[in-house]
Amino acid sequence: MYKILLTILISFPLFPAFAQRETDTFRLYFDLGVPRLNNVSEKKIDILIYNDKIINGSNIMIVGYADYLGTEGFNKHLSMKRAENVKEYLVKYGINANDIKLCEGKGEIERTGLNDKEGYPTDRRVDIVVNNRTKKKAPEMPKTGIKTEKVNLANIEEMKKLKPGSIFLLKNVYFPADRHILKPESIETLEKLFIVLRDNPKIKISIEGHVCCISFDADDALDVDTYEPTLSVNRAKAIYNFLVSKGIDAGRLKYQGFGKRKPVVMYERNEEDAEKNRRVEIRIVDNK
Repeated sequence: MYKILLTILISFPLFPAFAQRETDTFRLYFDLGVPRLNNVSEKKIDILIYNDKIINGSNIMIVGYADYLGTEGFNKHLSMKRAENVKEYLVKYGINANDIKLCEGKGEIERTGLNDKEGYPTDRRVDIVVNNRTKKKAPEMPKTGIKTEKVNLANIEEMKKLKPGSIFLLKNVYFPADRHILKPESIETLEKLFIVLRDNPKIKISIEGHVCCISFDADDALDVDTYEPTLSVNRAKAIYNFLVSKGIDAGRLKYQGFGKRKPVVMYERNEEDAEKNRRVEIRIVDNK
């Protein structure tokens, strides 16, 4: 496995030897015999982009693999489709296609002495190798990346003018403590959001939930409605479900939860601080 990746890096001279660069490899795992990204892989890419782990201006290589099940030709095609689907997903959510220097399927990874009918799950994957810009001696140089901008909307109708990457707080949307059920007083705001999306069919959004009052070591807060630690995800999904139920095409919507990984206030000292972290934000994905 490592020999394969090393061969790619050596034979594809994207990065000068004299340059000091930061290189990371991110792995996405696929279901057996399936080229499409599953929900787990999509959410992992979302988080990587959100946290600027994959940014514009980098050199990116996408390498797909398959396990030993299936014929050589099938596995070659499958690994290529997996890589292409990852590339398509990255470009769809803001990564410049010109930064993707390699998109290749390597076929199956050879495993000697194995014949399990379930295959080898960790070989059903795509590696995203990201080599960021050369490190600069001057730290004051501006960072190049996906342009994200937090904006404060006086009226939710103003979102129709926002550019992709803009993020705004969805005000006056409320949930009971530790629950994902929408309170009735939230409906007025959600109706306005629905109307803007209905009247502006080119807008695509990501609904992003955040919580407060948990340890940074915890992925998310407990949702007492489901008894699962997915409160920020479930709250975002509740808004997603509302919009879909009103007739908004699900293909225009995404939802995700970030727990407490993106706090507005790093150290919560009072309820006001907690309230700032306990929020739902809307990110404009597309508005062409």
